[in-house]
Amino acid sequence: MQRRTLLKSLAAASACAALPGLGRAAGRQALRIGVLLPRSGYLRAAGDACFQGAELARQLLPHLGYAPFELVAGDTGEDAGSAVRAARELLQQGVQLLVGCFDSSQTVEVAKLAEAQPLPLLINIAAAPSITQQGYRFVFRNFPDAQRIVTDSYRLQKELFRLTGFTPRALALLYIENGRGIELIHDLFAPMAMPYELAVSLPYDPRAQDLSKQVAQAAASGADALWLVSRMGDAIRITRELIRQDWSPGLLMSSNANFHDAAYREALGVNADYAVTFTPSYDPRLPLSRRVRELQAALHPAQALETEQIYTFEAVRIAADAYRRARSSAPEALAAALRTTSIAESLSGAPLRFDAQGQNSALGLDAIQNLHGVGQVVLPARAAQARPVLPMPAWHTRASASAA
Repeated sequence: MQRRTLLKSLAAASACAALPGLGRAAGRQALRIGVLLPRSGYLRAAGDACFQGAELARQLLPHLGYAPFELVAGDTGEDAGSAVRAARELLQQGVQLLVGCFDSSQTVEVAKLAEAQPLPLLINIAAAPSITQQGYRFVFRNFPDAQRIVTDSYRLQKELFRLTGFTPRALALLYIENGRGIELIHDLFAPMAMPYELAVSLPYDPRAQDLSKQVAQAAASGADALWLVSRMGDAIRITRELIRQDWSPGLLMSSNANFHDAAYREALGVNADYAVTFTPSYDPRLPLSRRVRELQAALHPAQALETEQIYTFEAVRIAADAYRRARSSAPEALAAALRTTSIAESLSGAPLRFDAQGQNSALGLDAIQNLHGVGQVVLPARAAQARPVLPMPAWHTRASASAA
């Protein structure tokens, strides 16, 4: 009954916002936000999940005092060239601010276009550090950059070891060879003084269908922990290969494959348990988090609220807040308002604000572990839903443990 009531009230609000004249606030035209995401190709699932976050913002924010706004969708496809073409098409449609693009290589090129126009770009998800190191005035990122992601991944590992009493002797790193990002894991290993040996670092071709060789090499290294930097589909195939080869590392972790996503759990069942993801997430105890989660459950009951929805919701929220304060959709006015963004609490609990480079440096990562078929925050302690469990039990014990 509660879900039906929520859907009816939001449907009524959406219908009103679509009527002529009701898309205005204080005599102003509704802000037109161009949402650039991969809605086709191998990143489509992630792009669709991000767009759900934009839709959550469109439906919920007017109930929180923000003026209604329009979303204009653009499909960035699979590469940077298609992303730039999609951005140009949105510009021709009169958008006044861009949100996107999820993929770092696409976002790098769209950021150049946005700065040249100029038109504000709010980055929902993309970690390449270079994006906010160019001195751009119209580009803002509300997502941790790769430096913060790797640093926090190492820091959270140490805390996991302390809480569980399990510290691996050696680590195998298995990563997608796409030409960016992995060097930071190597560069920061010594400065972070990790308590294990980096036994082997193995790249794999993203077009490869058979990853048995890489898994066998990782197992043969003597490592008792495996760190994946991979896509979701690859993570599923790699885990199945771990099971087939009967190698049970004490810790299976990822910084971007999102083991806690429904797709991973559904594909692997009980064998998805105990895998750990280090990812920007949200604090499920916050009142606004509960409202967003309830709306997600009402609109998309088969899709849990995850990083893609959360950080796209926040990007749109920041845009709506800037427009409310700027009282103008002019690029300079919107950019000036974005520079002075000051929202005390985000869905993650961190403040929403930007430094001189346009980066929100207050954001960090959480550790999420699959436990009993559910992804649960285990770190940081302030947002923890469960206590972490390590080492992982062997694969052949899973079915019996589940039955018990």
